[in-house]
Amino acid sequence: MQEAEEKTIGQQARSGSEAKRTPASTQPPYRSPAEPLADGLRSPGETDRPASPTNGPASAKILDQLSPGARDLDALTCGCYNHRQLKRWLQSYLKQNAPEQSFQRNAGTLRSLLAEITRWTAPARIRLASLEVLRPVIASHASELSLLQLARDRSGSVVQTPDQRRDLLTAVILYQHLAQAYSSICVQLLSEPHTLFYRRRLARVLHRGIDSYRRLIQISSHFYLAPPKGSWARIQRLVALAREQKLDQRRVLDPLAADRPTAQNNGSAASLTSHRWVKLTQPYLHSALFASANPLQLTVEEQLQLWLCCARWANGARLLERVTPSLKTLLASLRLDQPPIPSVRLQHSNVDMKYFSAPLGWTIDLSNPLRQLQRRLHRPGAISPDVLHRVQDTWAGGKSRETKRTPVNIRCEVVTGLSAIGHHLKNGGDEAPELANTFAAPAADSLVMEVDTIDFRTGRPLKDYEVSLHDQSSRALPSAPSVSRKSNSDGVQKRYQPIPATLLNSSASGAGLRMPPDCRGRLKTGDLIALRVKDHWELALVRWQFGLPDQCRSGVELLGGHTSAVRVRRYSRDGRRTDPMVGLLTGHTGQAAELILPAPLFQPGDTVDIINAGQTRSVTLHKQTLATGSFSIFEFS
Repeated sequence: MQEAEEKTIGQQARSGSEAKRTPASTQPPYRSPAEPLADGLRSPGETDRPASPTNGPASAKILDQLSPGARDLDALTCGCYNHRQLKRWLQSYLKQNAPEQSFQRNAGTLRSLLAEITRWTAPARIRLASLEVLRPVIASHASELSLLQLARDRSGSVVQTPDQRRDLLTAVILYQHLAQAYSSICVQLLSEPHTLFYRRRLARVLHRGIDSYRRLIQISSHFYLAPPKGSWARIQRLVALAREQKLDQRRVLDPLAADRPTAQNNGSAASLTSHRWVKLTQPYLHSALFASANPLQLTVEEQLQLWLCCARWANGARLLERVTPSLKTLLASLRLDQPPIPSVRLQHSNVDMKYFSAPLGWTIDLSNPLRQLQRRLHRPGAISPDVLHRVQDTWAGGKSRETKRTPVNIRCEVVTGLSAIGHHLKNGGDEAPELANTFAAPAADSLVMEVDTIDFRTGRPLKDYEVSLHDQSSRALPSAPSVSRKSNSDGVQKRYQPIPATLLNSSASGAGLRMPPDCRGRLKTGDLIALRVKDHWELALVRWQFGLPDQCRSGVELLGGHTSAVRVRRYSRDGRRTDPMVGLLTGHTGQAAELILPAPLFQPGDTVDIINAGQTRSVTLHKQTLATGSFSIFEFS
């Protein structure tokens, strides 16, 4: 595997001359970035000039935020010293471990390799070449682990088995590690003296890092999940570095780019064989257009169609330095870990636009994408016209933004998460009224067996349950330590403390909320919340949300009806019951109730116990009427 003849470094590797041979047992003496080169070892491609003059304090701060950690690994555990050896080692490994039989095992190996390359002290050009070897293999594995689930079922259901959920999260983690590895090389290139082909390598590294985050965002959205924390902040920092280095308009050759990705008959996700030159910022514009159109409100099939449309529309989008009120734009800020915000949502808000102007942010001009969208409306093809109209309304402020909204501007409270909602909606010992509508038959009589009390010392039955005898040596019950605990009501109240909010306006379909800025990381599209206005709790579904430097805005859809908190237990395949967990019963008067349960633990056909007011009822889950990444609503009987 490890051939010393393939170890080439310095000028000999670039000039094509015969490489100096090194014994296979010794590693090439890679120089630490902090150490200066000796006089006789300086490569002709390296210069003494410092980093680019555009690297100011803002750029240094971005580099600190992008750096995944110290580079302290002298050698890879696989023993490879360059990308050629790594390619041969990887081919041999995949032959011994067929991908179709051990995806999870191979993913663990790839993840370890990415983590090691992130910490590797090798020169940037060798680290970059090694990542270019791994990138197509990682893309193939991630596609098999995640996107193939969509190829099998595009019905819009997010019901997943535990194995499918594990595969999905593995694909997300792979792309996250790949993006961090490219970010590490970007930091190295900008921190060290510039070498030959510096700008070409930097452009490629920036594009690869941005594209990795784009693929991560695609997978998360298609499965109704929020991307990992910091994903949007990091992709926008990479774009900011590209703009500072004047590389945002540069085109990069991407072997994984496909002109027209189409599903294969054999079930593979997309054709990745055609080569294409793409603009460096195209992956960011693609994901920004897609994520700003509220894709979590669409079905899986509609999301896939919108994803392809946004890929074409991104070629006409432009990054602008300043906010232009006359244009329809998307607003991006380096301070916000979220997709860009459509400017129409802030047209009546007193928000300082400096956060969306250079150097703190930028805007994305939607003039060309909106024109392309108008042309597509005349010839929609496979995509639904309703989806196109919804995107147009979101970006340009169409009819949905002109519907009558009643300004109320009153104080309210919000709680998020099933556990917190269940804590505030519990009815004490009273039976949930939704159960009475579903189960009209009276509860069956219980069988009670009366037996004598047994003395645990003698084994003889006692006539009475004597637990307070004066003779301590002959008492019926042993002296056991107390297991009672003081009620930690203060801790529970603090844990489930409602969030103060302001109900800005209401409409026939929902309401608009303003919340503190620290809610940006806690609230996501598709989450279930409970809203209390004037001592009345009501469930709501978050349809859209975005953060601002001083506040968080959200639009919610009110579910209506009456809701009660219950405890539920699920039966496993072997008949065992899980520990009780929080569930919600919701329904309208005169109608059968529905059960709100956390995702992805429950699926149609599961048998569950509903525990309420001291009674336990076993039911079977049927049709799933609504599902997001955090909860599901089921019919049951």
